[in-house]
Amino acid sequence: MFIKRKNPKALVLLLLVFSCIILPVKASTLNHALPLKPNLVAPKDNASDLTETGKPILTFGVVSDIHVQAKDIQAKSKFLKMLSDMKEHLNIRTLIINGDLGNGSSYDYSTLRKLIVSQGNNLKIFYTIGNHEFYQAYVNPKTKRWSPQTFPNSESEQTAINRFLSFTGQPKVYYDKYISGYHFIFLGSEKSAISGRDYRDKTYLSKTQVVWFQKKLKENYVPHKPIFVFIHQPFTNSSNGKSYRAINGYVLQENQLKTLLSNYPEVIVFSGHTHWLLGDGHDIFRGPFNIVNNSSVEMPIDRNGLKVPNKSEGIEVAVYKDKVVIQGRNFANNSWVSNATYKLKF
Repeated sequence: MFIKRKNPKALVLLLLVFSCIILPVKASTLNHALPLKPNLVAPKDNASDLTETGKPILTFGVVSDIHVQAKDIQAKSKFLKMLSDMKEHLNIRTLIINGDLGNGSSYDYSTLRKLIVSQGNNLKIFYTIGNHEFYQAYVNPKTKRWSPQTFPNSESEQTAINRFLSFTGQPKVYYDKYISGYHFIFLGSEKSAISGRDYRDKTYLSKTQVVWFQKKLKENYVPHKPIFVFIHQPFTNSSNGKSYRAINGYVLQENQLKTLLSNYPEVIVFSGHTHWLLGDGHDIFRGPFNIVNNSSVEMPIDRNGLKVPNKSEGIEVAVYKDKVVIQGRNFANNSWVSNATYKLKF
């Protein structure tokens, strides 16, 4: 042989070349190994003066952080007002509630169900799971009071997930739907602080879910046709700065997901969790794919972390043949957020 034992570097080089020639790189392996962090930047062009002609193919609403609890009168009132605005003024028939429905108790889910039924507006609602869906672990089952010192209070993650699935009617915390021919993909955390401090209020996606997501992105893929992805916690973006909740690592598998999504410029990812006020510099970020903040119905918060109780926000999404128009909505007074309207061309 031309490689001698005293030349280990040459042996390593040969093995690397040989593996590249005969061993194909599996997408699933690449997905879990390649740390890619696309540069996501806020768009410079605000399309607040859009005047679209023609009827959209599909229109839907996206809200999150409704935080409906049985004893929270304000949260219930704001939620009902949002539903009314969707029906009476926006004529929305498909609504996504992108996590943090309540605090995860059976009573919260029951209260939310009654509010939805009371509207009688025939809304088709889809849900993602948020970190607050696991918060029953902070409540003492005997006193029914908030008790973090006795966490997790005999609660398990699977119990919390089962309550969420029972309410939503979905088989898993991740699933997909086709609406008017467009692909909607819903992702959801499978762990919480119950699994350890490292998880806290973050999203954890199992390898099974990530591989499933990879397959779903390819399924019936059509170039230039939007794909809508929903996840409660947001990805890191380049415009965090010193704003409220400007921290990294909300999604533990962020690098893997960004690696996958970088191949799909048609994807629009919607997220909540931060409660970021619309029109405050966090609305939309563009990179290899698109990220949209959908604020909070219950309590928007500005970049300084101050609550804005007189507002209640979400977004309307109108899908046309060659573009998607996203508009911020203030449900508190049934008005558009004037500096939070954007057009994504495909």
